[in-house]
Amino acid sequence: MVLIDGATGLTKANIVVGTSDAAWYAQRLAERCALYLGMDVRLQDALRRAGSEVAEEYLAFPGAETLQRIDMPNGSLAAARWSGANLEIAMLGDCYAVVETLDETWELIHDDTLDKLDQLNYDRMYDYATSRKVSMAEARIALNDCFKANRLRMNEENGYWAADISCRGFGHELTKTFVRDSVRSVFVCTDGYAAAVAMGVAKDVVSIAQGVARGEGERIGELLRKAERKDKLCLRVPRSKPSDDATYAFASFMADKD
Repeated sequence: MVLIDGATGLTKANIVVGTSDAAWYAQRLAERCALYLGMDVRLQDALRRAGSEVAEEYLAFPGAETLQRIDMPNGSLAAARWSGANLEIAMLGDCYAVVETLDETWELIHDDTLDKLDQLNYDRMYDYATSRKVSMAEARIALNDCFKANRLRMNEENGYWAADISCRGFGHELTKTFVRDSVRSVFVCTDGYAAAVAMGVAKDVVSIAQGVARGEGERIGELLRKAERKDKLCLRVPRSKPSDDATYAFASFMADKD
């Protein structure tokens, strides 16, 4: 199971015809990861191989040679592979994973480094907007250099790790291995779906995973969008845009144990 949350380069450069660079990168990386995760190779090696092939393909597009790193697409990644005796999890960026075990524990797997960097900028936006009596959208434009500074910390020491064309993040995944027979389910989601917590729809990401396990995934998404529409100016919950891609994936292993 692979989930990629693509992000556009901050300068909005676009060299892939017919789609956004971010959408192309997310789709291609998901396809290549799915291919190599099905092979008998180490999980991190599979992700690195997929990322390298997609990067090579992107850099072959006309115009790619003129782009700076900040222009290029990137993404957060959540991968789960179950084979043999193990369930393996690998995370890059700000996606989330929750593993439910048979003893009714729910373990959250998430790197909050990027969350903290983003929150600093959201707080700056709020302060700027309220002190100058402008919109959060105007504050976002005015503070774009702060967002660029964060992006330049991607795949750098003392920054955060993500999937991108440089491939420097591969090998730095947050990983966890479980005994497969001890696992009841695994849930992964983008930060946009996990925003249900900040928007007051859910107590925490574990409770989101529990809701999805009960078949409430669509309802959670609807409540999230409703809450975002009520705060479309992004003042109650400071953020860079009213809503974000909200995607999740869920796998239950109970059928394997029957």
